[in-house]
Amino acid sequence: MRFAAIVPILSPVRHPELLPAFCLGIAVAAAHLRWVLLTQWRCRACGTPHLHCECKPAWVRMLL
Repeated sequence: MRFAAIVPILSPVRHPELLPAFCLGIAVAAAHLRWVLLTQWRCRACGTPHLHCECKPAWVRMLL
């Protein structure tokens, strides 16, 4: 296949078209980091995973 035949198929990607993709990627990364924090990290005070920790104030548990 010649390069000239491919060029009309490809259109340049504009910045507004990239914004939703970047936002989705950032949201997925933030959700993954939250999952790691809740399930893998342990509380310094009681030693349980953050998901089951009861020694934190209510407002901190709402954020996690």
